[in-house]
Amino acid sequence: MNEQQKSLQNHHNSRDVWLLLGFLAITTLWRFSVLAGMDVSLYIDEAQYWYWANHLDFGYYSKPPVVSLLIAATTGIFGDGEVAVRLASIICYPLTSVMVYLIGQRLYSSRVGLVGAMLFMLMPAVSISSLVISTDVAFFFFWALGLYTLIRALESNEWTWWILLGIAGGLGMQTKYTMGVFVISALIYFVISGQWRIFLNGRLWGAGILAFLIWLPNLIWNYYNDFITFQHTYEISEGNQKLFRWDEFGGFVGGQFGVFGIISFALLIYVTFKARFAHKKLLLTFAWTFVVIISLQALFGRANANWAAPAFVSASIAVAVWLVNFKHPKWLIAALSLNLVMAAGVYYFNPIVDALGIEKTSRNDIYKRLRGWPEIGQQFSAIHQQYPEAILLGSGDRTILSHLAYQARPLKVSTWNDSGHIRHHYDINDRLETLSETEFLFVSKGELGDAMRSTFGSAKSLGMLEADIYPKYQLRYYVYLLTDFKGYSK
Repeated sequence: MNEQQKSLQNHHNSRDVWLLLGFLAITTLWRFSVLAGMDVSLYIDEAQYWYWANHLDFGYYSKPPVVSLLIAATTGIFGDGEVAVRLASIICYPLTSVMVYLIGQRLYSSRVGLVGAMLFMLMPAVSISSLVISTDVAFFFFWALGLYTLIRALESNEWTWWILLGIAGGLGMQTKYTMGVFVISALIYFVISGQWRIFLNGRLWGAGILAFLIWLPNLIWNYYNDFITFQHTYEISEGNQKLFRWDEFGGFVGGQFGVFGIISFALLIYVTFKARFAHKKLLLTFAWTFVVIISLQALFGRANANWAAPAFVSASIAVAVWLVNFKHPKWLIAALSLNLVMAAGVYYFNPIVDALGIEKTSRNDIYKRLRGWPEIGQQFSAIHQQYPEAILLGSGDRTILSHLAYQARPLKVSTWNDSGHIRHHYDINDRLETLSETEFLFVSKGELGDAMRSTFGSAKSLGMLEADIYPKYQLRYYVYLLTDFKGYSK
């Protein structure tokens, strides 16, 4: 390549970088404006994660600790409002898109990296996830960082990249256990590409040991808590007595069109079977391994559509290679436009249905499960002010505990759990039998049962918490003042 060609390439690279930064800035500001204007409360999982962030630990009932650390960081700076709780989503996805760009730029060209980053940033799963805080937020980033550092490590064999790979892997496991699929994908890639000598590379094993050491605190926490997170992960993926769950399988596979985008996923299938390009094995191994594993999980148990979403980090680049190198701008415009329309439909659901004269009901309101909780929280806070020393007490339903702990903060939470079976994280800490407090505000969907009543010295009904959202969808909870816990009946 002569000096003129190098200069032209550098100009194109610089232009693509500025286009990427401009695109990410506009998309992020748009999503932040939508997030700031939302009039709905936290979803149950978000409220639960907020509670975790106020009780930091090395592990939790259903997830490793990174999501709680993110929330602790953003709320520690900006307060406990809904926007602050969700802010890490707005921040992390542009960073992940930069990693997607770097992978595409390293393997192919700056333009492939740009297109891949755009496809990733606008995929429906990312558009929706940008408005909520979840484990996927950081998981996407560590998966993309792991793939980029693996590529650089295989190229140069420098310790720096192997160490960064170990850090990405360890933090990925501290975010979501399905980071283990990354290891499986890498092993499959090494085998099918004939890179057998990589298994003799001590630096690869060093990266693995580093990743394990970073994950180790969560593993130790699980050891002292009867590996409760692993049990929960198994239980939520376990199916019924059927050997094959074809309905779950079909729902998961079909759901990938909604996760990656209708056109984008169709193009991925086409690229997989028809297109030829360098590094195809690498990209598709890290895409389809995840999808196939979760598809099998759906077939034999159950799986949510977003559980394999990190597969579309490398899938975005694979589709971008075909779009850029084989010159298909119309398909790119169509894919991005459709994904934008889908995002706008979610972001502006309320004004759209109002403009169309459609009455919102419990059947068509996509935000119904986020409504009513501020009112419920205010009603509970009014009761709590009369009994400021009382602890919020729940039983088997984490929904009311999560929402009230957030809405009526600050608040201590405990549970009535005579069986001793751990049902959620609230059963782990501040167990009822270990508390010195004597007053409890018990909130439940049903009336107080005789078995529970007999374990307290006194019980007094304080009325109900009520929020009428739609004629066929209301929130109704009983509230009781319970005093002097006597211990569970034998």
